[in-house]
Parts: sequence; C-alpha cells; structure tokens
Amino acid sequence: MMMKSKLTKKIACVLAGALCLLALAGCGGSNDTKKDAAKSGGDGKKLVVAINATFPPFESVKEGTQDYSGIDIEIAQYIGKKLGKTVEFHDMKFASLVPTLQSGRADMIISGISPTAERKEVVSFSKPYYFPMKALVFKKGAGYKTLADLKGKKAGASMGTTYVKELKAAGGIEVTELDNTPLVVQDIKNNRLDAGLFDSAQAAVFVKENPELEMAILNLPVVNDDTFAIALPKDSKDINKINDILKEMKSNGEFHKILVKYLGEDAAKQYEAAEAKLDIAKQ
Repeated sequence: MMMKSKLTKKIACVLAGALCLLALAGCGGSNDTKKDAAKSGGDGKKLVVAINATFPPFESVKEGTQDYSGIDIEIAQYIGKKLGKTVEFHDMKFASLVPTLQSGRADMIISGISPTAERKEVVSFSKPYYFPMKALVFKKGAGYKTLADLKGKKAGASMGTTYVKELKAAGGIEVTELDNTPLVVQDIKNNRLDAGLFDSAQAAVFVKENPELEMAILNLPVVNDDTFAIALPKDSKDINKINDILKEMKSNGEFHKILVKYLGEDAAKQYEAAEAKLDIAKQ
C-alpha cells in the first residue's frame, strides 16, 4: 500500500509539471498572437480609432456626448464598413494619439495627423488622403497676410502639430502651444493671442462660427509633412489594404460627397481643383 501511494504521488507530480509547461507554452503563444494582431490592425469585429475631436470639420463632438462627426469620422466609418468591423472612437489630446497607437490601445489614428519623419520612426502611414492649405485666423482688421506679419506678435497652434513647428521656424514670433484648436480660437478672441495657424478648412469653420474673426490663406507649398494620412502600428500588414480603400473613395465619389457635406459644394470643388495641380498628390 505504501509503494502504491508513493507511485501515485510521483505520477501526480509529473502530471502537474506537464500541465505547468502546457500553460507556459499557451501564454507564449498568446503573446505572439497579440504581436501579430497589433501589426495587422487588430482582430475581431471592432476597429478602435484614436481621434482628437477638437478639429472641425475633420472631427468634433457634441459636448457631453460621444456623437462624433466630421470628414475623418466618415472616412473611418467607411473603412470600418469595408473591413466588416464596428468602429469605436477613442477621443484624446492630440499629443496622446501616437503613444496610444504604439501601446496597442488603438488600431489606427484618423485625426488630421501628418506623416512626419519623426512619427514614421514609430508608426506607419497610409498614402496621404488630404492636402491641406494653411491659414491664419485673427481679429477682423488685423490684416495679417503672411507669417512675416506676425514677427513681434503672439501666435498659437494645437500642441504637437506641424503648425507649431511652422510658427517657430518663421522666427520672431512668440509661439504658444495649446491642448486643442478651440482653445487657440478662444485666446485670439480674448486678445491673449494675435493669431493662430490652422488648416484652411478648419479656419473657415471657425470664422463662420465667430463673425469677429477673419482668415487669410497662406501662399505656401504643400509638402509631405503637411498632408493628412492614416497612422497604423509600425510595419502594419494592413497598409496596402487601407491605401486601396482610400483610392476607392476618391474614384467612386464617396470622398467628394464627404467634402461637400462638411465644406460645402464650392469649397469642395475649389479644394479638389487645387489638389489636382499638386505634384505631391499624384505620387
């Protein structure tokens, strides 16, 4: 009986050890699966899109709700439909977008983000889908036409954007970085800033909503760092798929419909005519 008891205990120990090894192997497989999922834009039926919903007409939200709207929102919803996934938007500060994507808490960023060399080091980008022109917003009568007119003045832009870099590069401007673009507009209205630098489409919305303000589109070339593209995890397998969907939206008129909805027919046609002349848009 004693021998049988000892044998039983030994068998139990061996089985326990084998189960532990299987559990460890299972954990290792799970980590590999997570890594693959991150590179392929996630799995399942949910597409998590990181946004900064303070950038009309590209993305905005009704206060106290999660009712998001805008050009980028509709692009995300179209992509979700083509991928067979339900889109879930995660709203945050602009400066938090890339870290959120890197950490795997989002599948992509569609939020007026530019594919700068610095960002390309840590995330991957689709081809540009929008080629923004820049504009200054200021109090009526100020008469600013160029960045040179702002020397000795105070100007602001949203934190972490290329607009901040542009203002600093101009030289002689006291530059203020704020958490979002509505705060920049508020500081202009309250005379804490002389002007703000924005995408021209967004500037048009702010001027329409605030009759005491006016805007001036800057005559500047559009370079890759100015464009808007979709950010995905570094080396994502879905880059080509996203590029194909964006190309389809341009060719089937869906992108035009979205522009008309948020910019108006005339502004949409003017933008498309200007984009057609850009060499960078033909790449």
